[in-house]
Amino acid sequence: RRSFASLQTSKRQTRKRMIDAFYIFTKGGLLLWSTQLVKVKGNPIDRLIKEVLLEERVGETFATLDSYNLKWKLLNEMDLFFVVVYQGILQMAYLEGLLSMAAKEFNHHIANFGSGLTIKHVDFDQDFLRCRQKADKELKESRRPGGMRSFADTKKGADVQKNREEKGLPAPAKKGKSGGADGDKDEDDEEDDAAKVAEARAKLTKAKGKKDGNSKEKDAEASKPKKGKEARHWDGGKVSKSLMQELDFSKNKPDEADLAAKQAEFLGSGDDEDFDAEVESLSSGSEAEEEKKDDGRVGGLFKSLTRGVKNITGGAVLTEEDLEPILKKFKTELMTRNVAAEVADKLSESVRRSLVGKTTGRFTSMASTVKQALKESMETLLTPKKSIDVLRAALAAKNAGRVYTIVFLGVNGVGKSTNLAKVAYYLKHKGGLDVLICACDTFRAGAVEQLKTHSRCLDVPLFERGYGKDPAEIAKNAIAHAKSNGHDVVLVDTAGRMQDNEPLMRALAKLVAINSPDLVLFVGEALVGNDAIDQVTKFNRSLVDLSADPRNPRGIDGMLLTKYDTVDDKVGAALSMVYVTGQPVVFVGTGQKYTHLRKMQAKEVVKTLLG
Repeated sequence: RRSFASLQTSKRQTRKRMIDAFYIFTKGGLLLWSTQLVKVKGNPIDRLIKEVLLEERVGETFATLDSYNLKWKLLNEMDLFFVVVYQGILQMAYLEGLLSMAAKEFNHHIANFGSGLTIKHVDFDQDFLRCRQKADKELKESRRPGGMRSFADTKKGADVQKNREEKGLPAPAKKGKSGGADGDKDEDDEEDDAAKVAEARAKLTKAKGKKDGNSKEKDAEASKPKKGKEARHWDGGKVSKSLMQELDFSKNKPDEADLAAKQAEFLGSGDDEDFDAEVESLSSGSEAEEEKKDDGRVGGLFKSLTRGVKNITGGAVLTEEDLEPILKKFKTELMTRNVAAEVADKLSESVRRSLVGKTTGRFTSMASTVKQALKESMETLLTPKKSIDVLRAALAAKNAGRVYTIVFLGVNGVGKSTNLAKVAYYLKHKGGLDVLICACDTFRAGAVEQLKTHSRCLDVPLFERGYGKDPAEIAKNAIAHAKSNGHDVVLVDTAGRMQDNEPLMRALAKLVAINSPDLVLFVGEALVGNDAIDQVTKFNRSLVDLSADPRNPRGIDGMLLTKYDTVDDKVGAALSMVYVTGQPVVFVGTGQKYTHLRKMQAKEVVKTLLG
């Protein structure tokens, strides 16, 4: 009985408490006031700042971190964040009401102290207690049972009725269940429906008769034996010697002329290009050409967006009405440039929340303020939060006496093998590293032969065990071979697979878990739009969920975008992938040759998107 009573008491206290903690801090990270009704385990606020607020995800206003739910509100007038921390399920209306009341009270409380950045201590306990009590009271009142209102009883219904009366229109007739004109109308509708059903059945019977007449001929043709294509055995357990010989298409090695032709195709003139060059805006030429074009065109995406914005200079307060037309068109234009719809929505919402209530500078127009916010948000999003310099990391591993391993993964046909060869060329010629290519695509016919061609052109050794073997075991043996033979880098090529194929994704997670590569690169196309989110999210989730160590899961470390030279100004796939994963784009492929590999510069991508 005592344990039951204590349990009931704790439940009542939990219901009374509702939330676990509440924090108020500035955009600069200065904590002004906080309260913990229950001790919060871990550091959910630190993770919120690092993983959400600094990642330009302010527009989401909700996150789940360290088993806690966090809901926040940004007060732009004071550059303050109000964050409520809770567990379980609470009504969003209750949380939003509590945040709004707390923001209003806090703003009123510190109005006499100036900017929030100058405040060192705020006594907000009693004010917050009143806000909580008011929010709890409103929640209880909302839960009281009441009759369901009709549309005419609502405010919107009253407005509609008022407009109809002003225009002299009669009130809308109510549908009767039976009798009167409504009853006659329902009977007519039923008769029409019955006639349509009878007509459709007649057509179906007629079509079935024709199909039966032709079915005899088709049955006669089907009875004849057909010579079908013999099935190829890919993975049936043990692989016999005869089967290996059937699958080996590389018996006749190409002669010197064929090798020279392939080298000319992939190497071109043979002159090394500068691999430190950043990717330039592919939608525009030189600056001189850009200036000439400006005379005859509107002036890019941003100028077309800001035509509807009030051009007020100095002291203007940005409202939702001012921002709504430009952000709506901004979101549409982003989607036309291959930015996924979900990412465009969240980015627009983030910019809107960060600008509403802001006051423009003394000599700054409203249009330039919005433009600067858009540029900063997108540049912050695309700028890597961690340094991934493949060449420097590989050289550091060499100096430490270990082998640096990179695994390339992605869907079918995106160019994993070709871009793996580009990375091998880059590491060999730029860093002087001894590279070993590992063929772990044991499924696709011709995959090993393709890598053999690249290895001969690059003069780089290839580690392969043919087809039908376990890719994880092949990669493990390749890394051991590299250690014993003095190779510096192992580049692992994997079979392309769709993100929804669970058995193949499980095999990929096994390869990553067993070999623990230094870098896992997702290879994706710059051509895709909404599908980019689905691909990279499911690949990353599969690696994390199927990881051998759940406490330290391994996901995607970076991305390599292929076919970047074919998209002109539609470079939104880079923005979508970075937003979803939080990982940087390490390289972009800009052509077919080995030297067509570049690093991505965030400012140039933003310049291309905004025009």
